[in-house]
Amino acid sequence: MTLIIGFRASNGVVLGADRKTLRGFEVEYRRKIYLYQNRIALAAVGLTGVVDDFYDLLQSEIERRRGINTLYEFKIIAEDILAELTRRYADRVHEPSPANVVVAGLEYVNMGKAKMYYVHGEGYGEFSRFICIGHGGPYALSLAKFLLDERKSVEENARRVAYIIAWVSEDVDTTVGGIPDVLIIRDREKESQQIIKWLSEDEVRKIMEKVRKDKKNLSKLLGFEKT
Repeated sequence: MTLIIGFRASNGVVLGADRKTLRGFEVEYRRKIYLYQNRIALAAVGLTGVVDDFYDLLQSEIERRRGINTLYEFKIIAEDILAELTRRYADRVHEPSPANVVVAGLEYVNMGKAKMYYVHGEGYGEFSRFICIGHGGPYALSLAKFLLDERKSVEENARRVAYIIAWVSEDVDTTVGGIPDVLIIRDREKESQQIIKWLSEDEVRKIMEKVRKDKKNLSKLLGFEKT
């Protein structure tokens, strides 16, 4: 029950997710993007319990190491934890990859180019410029392919990611829902303490309202009806 979209724009990375989660037999709404010291963002898809274990183990490992210096080092930690969780649970839950994780941040945590890795449950991560995963991924993919544009700014692509998630939400895929959470990580040549910026909830709500209007008028927008 998830939709996660990540994209490398002209000047940074945007990462977005829906909020709808199934815990047991109950639906709840919560942020699915986890932040490490407001500098590195992670978003996981998979079985809720395994994802919870991943975040707990990640926090413990980072505390044990007393911090990290690069995004690549963070990716390696995520790989090792996911590999161990897969070895433990894959056979039990009959799922070869019970959790997968997107990691996004600056190369040197506080500065550098914004990058994004997709870490597979088997325990290896790969650099990626575009990620569209989760149950809602297939519904969002074609829309994302046409709307997201690497020539445009990360801010503009962030608004488009919010639009795509809102479009898929509820009536296209009932497992995706809630207010989209979308964050921006801009490239930085100098060290900065403010790495991550969220798209404001007011702006996201305006985008959601536009989605509702566009769905209602879709046939006209596509030229099948006279305006």
